[in-house]
Amino acid sequence: MTQTRIAVVGGGISGLASAWYLKRSLSHAGFIDASVHVFDAGRHAGGVIQTLSSEHSNPLTSDYSEPYLVELGADNFATLLPDAMQLVREMGLESEFITPKKNFRIAQVVHNGKLYPIPNGFSLMQPTRMGAILATPILSLPARLRVLAEAFVKPKTDHEDESVASFAIRRLGKECFERLVEPIVGGIFTAKAETLSMQAAMPQFVRMEQEYGSLIRAAMAKRRTPSAEGRSAREASGARYDQFVAPKRGMSWWLTELARPLGERLRLKTTVTSLRELPSGKWELTYRHSEHEHQQVEIFDAICLALPSYRSAELLSAASPEVATQLKRIPYASSAIAVLALSRGEINRHAFCFGSISPSIEHRNCLAISLSSEKYAGRCPDDTVIARVFMGGALRPDLLEHNDQSLLRLAKQEVTELFGPHSKPKWEHVVRWEQAMPQYLVGHLNLVGEIRSHVSKLNTLELTGNAFDGVGIPQCVRGAKQAAERLIEKLKRRQNRNPTRMGAP
Repeated sequence: MTQTRIAVVGGGISGLASAWYLKRSLSHAGFIDASVHVFDAGRHAGGVIQTLSSEHSNPLTSDYSEPYLVELGADNFATLLPDAMQLVREMGLESEFITPKKNFRIAQVVHNGKLYPIPNGFSLMQPTRMGAILATPILSLPARLRVLAEAFVKPKTDHEDESVASFAIRRLGKECFERLVEPIVGGIFTAKAETLSMQAAMPQFVRMEQEYGSLIRAAMAKRRTPSAEGRSAREASGARYDQFVAPKRGMSWWLTELARPLGERLRLKTTVTSLRELPSGKWELTYRHSEHEHQQVEIFDAICLALPSYRSAELLSAASPEVATQLKRIPYASSAIAVLALSRGEINRHAFCFGSISPSIEHRNCLAISLSSEKYAGRCPDDTVIARVFMGGALRPDLLEHNDQSLLRLAKQEVTELFGPHSKPKWEHVVRWEQAMPQYLVGHLNLVGEIRSHVSKLNTLELTGNAFDGVGIPQCVRGAKQAAERLIEKLKRRQNRNPTRMGAP
C-alpha cells in the first residue's frame, strides 16, 4: 500500500498538537506507513506562542543576549481543563513544568487610579467568599449588597445566547460588571463584553445558572463536593493560581519539543498559497518557501487546517465556498505587548502582585499588566522585575496605530503611575499580534455548528484552532485531538470505500 500523506497547515499549538495526535494514532488505525507534514509561514514553530531566551537556541533568539526569559504570548496554561497537561504527560515532560511562586499571589484592579486587590473568592465572575465581597473598597456599599443579592436573582429561563455584559449585569449588577467582570474578561479575551458570547466564552457560568439558579448557590454546592472543581471552589482566591503551570524553560521550548518528532517534515518559512480537491478525493497543496521564487505542488491524502479562520477561508474559497463564507464571519482583534525590565527596588511595596487589570471606565492605555517574573521562577535576575503591558484588543484598537516607540512610552507611563518605577527600563521590547485573537460574538456556537456541519461533508479535511471552541491552550489541545480523530475516521471511511486507491493520485 502506498504511503498515506497528511498535511497540517499551521504550526501553532493547534497544528503541532494535531500532528502529534495524528502521528500517534495513525498506525493504531491501520495506516502503518503514514507521514504527517506541518507547513507554517513563520521562522519557528509555535505561532503566537513565542519565548525570548538567550539560553536556548532557536531562530527567534539567535541574536538575543539579555538575561531574561520573556514570553511574548501565553506564559502558562490552566490545568482544571486536563487536555494540555495530559499532552505534557504523554510527552514525558511533566517534571519540566512549574507552578506559580507563593509570594504575591494576588491580582489587582485599578480603581480611581490606584491598585486594589481583586476580592478573594471572586473568580472571573463568581462570588465564592461573601465576607471578601463585603469588605472590598472596589465596589460601593450598594454594589456589594447587589452582588450578594445574586443568590435571589431569578435565573434566565430560555436557552438563547447572550453577551457576557448582559449576563453579568443581570446577575451581579452594573457596577460589579464595570469594576470587576469587564476588565477580567477584557484581559483574557481582548474582547468587548457587550458583544462576547456567554455560551462560547464562559459556558460554565451558564451551566451554573441553569443547574443551581445562581452563581453563589453553585459555589456553595461545589464547596461541599470532593471533586477537583469543588476543591478549587473552596480554595478560590482571585485568579486561582494553583490551577496554572508553565515550562521552566519557556513556552517555546515546550512547543519545540512537541515539534521535534516531525524532523524535516516541519516545513517552516513555507506559505501554503492554494488548496484544491482532486477527483480522486486527494488534495493538491501549493506552497512557496520564503527563500525560493517558485511555487511547488504536492499531493496529500488528507488536510488539517490549523490557521486563523480568515486564512482557512482563503484556502477553502474554491473547495468549499460555503465554509469559506462562514469562516469569514468570525472577526479578529489585534493587540500589542510592551515588555519592560524594571528595577525591583523602585516597585511600590503594595504594588507587588502577579498582575493588574484596568476597567474601561478608568480610561487607561493598558488592558492589563503582568509581572511575569513574580509569577514564575527563573525569569530574570533577583534585582529585576519583568512587566508585560497589554494594549489594544477590541476595546482599544486605536492604540495599534501608534508606532513601537509611542507604545513603549505609553507602557512606561502606565507602569510608573501604577507600580512606581521612574528610571529608564533596563531593557524594553514591543511585539504586535495582528489579527490574532478571534472574537466570539453572541451566537458563536451556532456559527461553529454550521461550519462543522459543512466540514463533515468534506472528504479528508478538518479544521481546528482557537477560532472555534476556546482561545486557551487546553481548549486548543482538545480541539486538535478531536480534529485528528475526525480526520482519521474520514480516512478509514475512504479506505473502506476504495481499498485499492489509498495512495493513488
